[in-house]
Amino acid sequence: MASNTPVRTLKPPRSAASLDAGQDESSALAFLRSESLTTVLQEKIERMILEGELKAGERINEFALAQAFGVSRSPIREACRKLEQAGMVEIIKNRGMFVCSIDVQRAMDIYEIRGALAGLAGKLIVQRATDDDIAALRLMVQRMEATVESGMVAEYYRQNIAFHSALVRCAGNQRLVDMFLGTDKELHLYRHRSLVQPSGVSISNREHREIVEAIASRDASRASQAFQQHILNGKARAMAAANAVDAGQGDQPAT
Repeated sequence: MASNTPVRTLKPPRSAASLDAGQDESSALAFLRSESLTTVLQEKIERMILEGELKAGERINEFALAQAFGVSRSPIREACRKLEQAGMVEIIKNRGMFVCSIDVQRAMDIYEIRGALAGLAGKLIVQRATDDDIAALRLMVQRMEATVESGMVAEYYRQNIAFHSALVRCAGNQRLVDMFLGTDKELHLYRHRSLVQPSGVSISNREHREIVEAIASRDASRASQAFQQHILNGKARAMAAANAVDAGQGDQPAT
C-alpha cells in the first residue's frame, strides 16, 4: 500500500567554502552600505560648512548631527575624519571635532598652490574645451555681470565658485579638478569670515572674462597666464582686505 506522506527532498549541506563565500558577500555588502552612508553624510556636512550653517572654528556636535540625519554617531565620526583629510575639519584629541579656521598665512599658502594649479589648468583647458564649454562659460560671466550690477554680492559669491568649478573641469583632468576645488573649499573657510566687497566682485569678473576670451582664442600661454594671474590678484586682494579688517576698515573681496 502506497504511503500518502509527501516525500521531502533534503538539500545537500552547504560546503564550508560556500558558507565562507556567503559570509564574504554579506560582509562586502555591509561595507558598501557603510561606505555609501559615510559618503552621503560627508557631502551633507560639507554642504553645511560651505553654506555657513557650520562656521569656521565651530565645534561639531556629533550627537545633534546623528539625530538630525537619523543615524548613529559612528558614521558621523567617519564622515568627519574624511573631511579632516580634505582640510575642512580638525579633530582635537579629548576636545572633539571642529570646523577648520584658516588664518591669513595659511590662506596665502593655499593661494600660491592654487595659482600654480590654475596655470596648468589654463593650458589644458585651451586644448580640451569644446565650443559648447566656452559658450557656457561666457554665459556664466554674463550672468555674474548682471549680479554685480544688481548689487547681490552674496549671490555673486556662489556664482563665482560655480564658475571656477565649471572652468577647471574643462581641463579634462579629474585629479587636477579635485586638487583645485579642494583649495576652493579650504579658502571658503577663510573668505566667509566676512562679506565680499562690491568693488572687488567687479574687478574679479573682468578677470573672468579675460580668462574665457583667452580660451576662446585658443591661446594656451595667454589663458594660463590669465587664470594664474586671476588667482594671484585674488591673493593680493585678500591680503589687502585682511589688513583692512585688522584695521577695522572693511571686508574681504571676491577671488
